[in-house]
This record gives sequence, structure tokens and C-alpha cells, in this order.
Amino acid sequence: MTSLKDLDRCTYLAGDCEAILAVGWLGEDDGFPRGDVSPVFFEKLKALCADPWAPFAAAGSHQCELCQYDGPWFSTNLFVPFNGRIYAAPVGIVHYIAAHRYLPPQVFIDAVLACPPMRSMPYHKALLANGGRSLVRGLRN
Repeated sequence: MTSLKDLDRCTYLAGDCEAILAVGWLGEDDGFPRGDVSPVFFEKLKALCADPWAPFAAAGSHQCELCQYDGPWFSTNLFVPFNGRIYAAPVGIVHYIAAHRYLPPQVFIDAVLACPPMRSMPYHKALLANGGRSLVRGLRN
């Protein structure tokens, strides 16, 4: 997996959407913020990652590079609309927080807490309202 700096434009994913910013694209050589997150945020993030909506399929999977042995594999991404942006994170972000104490940016935490349920009409409307028109055009999910 490509590692990306938090809140940089996410150019790694297919599709051309300037509103998408990267969060949680960690690699083994990256320094990243560590700390505690609230249980409320963590549970909401897990719920969103359980069956995330995605505008395109991932082209493979990635094993956690931060684990010493047998890191878990991830192959799906999460898209969280908020305040004119869409935050894209690998679903492995749940593991990075739980196992490696990764601390996502506060704006991402706020976005997750405000995010409507995945695949709901309010979620799709939030995608559209936050710059994701090119992501949802013509898609039925």
C-alpha cells in the first residue's frame, strides 16, 4: 500500500476527485501521531468500516506493515464526507488505532462522529454535498 501523509489529497485511489483527502495510509517507515481516541469514536469508526460503501473496487489487498508478525490484511476503503471534503481511509485504520495507537487528525474524528450510516440516503447526500459528485455519478449501491 502506498503511504500518504494525513490530509494530503488522496491521489492513490482510482477516480479523480479533488475533494478526497487521505487519512490513515500508514507505512512501516512513517512517523505518525499516537495517542488515545474516545470509545464513542472508535465504535462509530468500527461500525462504518464493517460494510463501507465504495465507488470502486480495490485492486488487491495490503498487510499491516507495522505489525512484527502476521499483520492482518485489508482490501477495502472508507469514505467519510464532512465540511466540504471526503476523507478516505483504509479500513485497516481500525487496526492501526487499536494495535498501534495511531491518532487520526481531529477533523477526521469529527467527520466520523457526524457521518450518517453507510449506504443510507443521508450518507449519499452528504457525499454529493461534500464534493463527491464524481464518485456517485451513475452508481447504484
